[in-house]
Amino acid sequence: MSGSNTTSQSCCVMDDPIESANVSKESARLGPANLADPRLASLILRLAMPSVLGLSINALHHVVNAAFIGMMGLEAIAAVSVALPIFLFVSALGHGLGVGSAATIGRLLGAHDADDASTTATVGLGLAGLLGLACTAGLLLWLTPILLFFGATDAVLSYAQDYVGVLAFGCALMLLQILCDFVVISEGNTRFSMWTLVGAFALNIVLDPIFIFGMGLGVAGAGLATITSQFAALTAFAIYFSRKIGILRIHWGLFRPRPDILRPILNVGVPATLTTALSAVAFTMVYRAAGAYGGDAAIAGVAIALRVLTFGELPLVGFCIGAQSVLSYAYGAGAPARVLAATRIMLIATTAFAIAYALTILAFPDAIVSLFTRDPVAASIGVKALVAFHICFTLTGIHLVTLVLLQSLDKGVFAGLVSLAPQGYLLIPLLVILPNFWGIEGVILSLPIAMGLTAALSLIFLLRERMLLQRTTDCSALPLSHLT
Repeated sequence: MSGSNTTSQSCCVMDDPIESANVSKESARLGPANLADPRLASLILRLAMPSVLGLSINALHHVVNAAFIGMMGLEAIAAVSVALPIFLFVSALGHGLGVGSAATIGRLLGAHDADDASTTATVGLGLAGLLGLACTAGLLLWLTPILLFFGATDAVLSYAQDYVGVLAFGCALMLLQILCDFVVISEGNTRFSMWTLVGAFALNIVLDPIFIFGMGLGVAGAGLATITSQFAALTAFAIYFSRKIGILRIHWGLFRPRPDILRPILNVGVPATLTTALSAVAFTMVYRAAGAYGGDAAIAGVAIALRVLTFGELPLVGFCIGAQSVLSYAYGAGAPARVLAATRIMLIATTAFAIAYALTILAFPDAIVSLFTRDPVAASIGVKALVAFHICFTLTGIHLVTLVLLQSLDKGVFAGLVSLAPQGYLLIPLLVILPNFWGIEGVILSLPIAMGLTAALSLIFLLRERMLLQRTTDCSALPLSHLT
C-alpha cells in the first residue's frame, strides 16, 4: 500500500539495517492484512473470524468474572449488577469513538493518506484518554449518589463502593484499550486484537482468585484484577505501535483535533455511543415491563431468551466489526464495485449464520430453556420469548451489515437511524403500548416487531446505497474473482 510507504518514509526512517530487518520480520508475523487483497471473500473471513473469537472471549471474560464474584455471596453479585450499567455507559463512549475513528481511518488508508489516518488514530486515542479521566473524576466525586441512583441498597452500598471505587481509576485504561482495539482492527489486524484479548482474559482469570480470595480483597480485588488485565492489554498495544508493526504511527505530536478530523469521527461515533447507552435503558425497560405484567417468573423467562439471543448476536457483531475495514478501505480507494461485492458477501455470510442459529433454537426451545431454569412458569414464558425473538433473528444480518456499510460510507445520520431503531425509537413505544393490550405477550412481541421493522428500514437504506454506488460503476461487469 502506498499509504504505508508514505508513512514509513516520513515517520520511521531506520539507519540500522539489522533493526530494519527485524522489524520487517515482526511486521510480517504480527502485522495487518492487505486490505487491497483481490481475494475478497477470503480476506473478509481472515479479518472477521479473529474478531468473532475476540468478542466471544470478551463475553466469556465477563461470565467467568461474575462466577468468581458470585462465590462471595448475594451482596457481591448485587454490587456488580449495580456497577454494570455505569460502566456500560463509560464503554459506550469508547465504542462510539472507536467506531467513528475506525471508519475514518479505513477510508483514509484506502485513499493512501496514511498521515491523516495516523492523525485520526492519535486524536481518537487522545480523546479517549481525556474522557476516561473525566469519567474517573466524576465517579470519584459523586460515587455514592451515582450508586444510589443505579439502585444500590444499604446492604449492597459498601460492596458497590469498593468495586466501583477501584474500577473508576481504570476508566482511562478501559477507553484507551477499546480505542486501540478499533484502531488495530481498522488497519486490518484483527488477529493481533484477538490475541491481545486472549492474553488479557487469561491474566484476569489467574488474578481473580489471587486478589479476591488469596489477598482477601473481596470485590475490590475483582476490580483490581480487571484493571491489571486492561493495563496489560494496553501495554501490548503500546508495544505494537512503538515498534511500528502496523501501518499507523501514533505520536502525540499528531494530536491535532482539526475540524476535518473530528467531524467524521463524531458523525459516526455519536450515534454509536447513543445506541450502546440506549441498549442499557431498553433492557431495563424490558425487564421492568416483564415484572409488571408477569412477576419474577416473567423476568427470569425473558432474561433467559435475551441471553440466548445475545449469544447468537455476538458472532454477527464480531463478523461485521472485523469486516468493516474492507468496506471503509474500498470506499476510500474509490472502488464502489468492491464495496458492493464485500457487502454482498457479508450479507450472505451473516444471513446464513442467523438462519442456522435461529433454526437450531426453534427446533429445541424447551430443552434450551431447561438448561437455565426448572421453574415451570419461568420456563413457559422463556419458551414463548425464545421462539418469538428468534423468528425475526434471521433478519439480524441485514441490520448489522447495513449499519457498518453506512458507517463506512460516512453516512452518520442514516447510520444513527438504523442503529437507534431496534433498542430505541422503535422498541420503546412498543414496550409502552403493546403490554396494555396483551400483557406479558405484548412485552415479548415488542422485541421481534422492533427487529422486523428495523430490518425493513435497513433494507431501504441498503437498496438506496446500492443504487448510488452502482451509478458510479458498471457493477454488472464485476469479475467473479472478487468473490473467491
